Amino acid sequence: MRHKLALIALITLALGLTYGGGRMLLAGTYQYQTDLFLDDWAAKNQQPEALAWMVAEEAARKANTYYPVANADYLDRLGRIHDWQQINEPIGSEQANASRERAINAYRDAIAVRPNWPFSHNNLATAKLRQGELDDEFKQAMENGFTLGPWRAIAYQQTVYLGLISWHTLNEQERKTVTSAIQHGLTHTGSSQRYMQQLLSQLQRQDLMAGIGNRE
Repeated sequence: MRHKLALIALITLALGLTYGGGRMLLAGTYQYQTDLFLDDWAAKNQQPEALAWMVAEEAARKANTYYPVANADYLDRLGRIHDWQQINEPIGSEQANASRERAINAYRDAIAVRPNWPFSHNNLATAKLRQGELDDEFKQAMENGFTLGPWRAIAYQQTVYLGLISWHTLNEQERKTVTSAIQHGLTHTGSSQRYMQQLLSQLQRQDLMAGIGNRE
């Protein structure tokens, strides 16, 4: 009897592993399809056609559905899919309100699963900016993006961009975070220095670069 129970338990475990493995494989296939769309849109730097977006959104949604547990990478990519849907719409656009809110919720879910990943915080803050929501959640996400990835180029570059756009809403500590991110950009690599100088020039905030130089 014991041997039969052990055999049943092993068979049940094997079936469970096979089922779970199959779901993970299927989720990975859909996620690969999602990445192809995201890479293509980024390379073209233009809002996707409606049909392409619908196919990509379905793939991203199925990747999250089939994966056995909540997956931060998959959730973050789902947020990016929603971000792209109406990316050409201006900040605070009513037409883009629903898609941007879905992006925000996906990023929140990604952060809940993996709170120490800086880029999900960057993405959340960026989506909040597009939504015109320069609130405490936006500012916290902006700061977290930098503090969790202070020497990751994308993290500090996005923190600077977000901080300069919202500068008039920031308190002293938040502005210090932005100037620290500027300093990292100016001292990290040659390419990061050029990017930072160009960004400060475009947004007419060369004064911040001069101020950092005077403190060094």
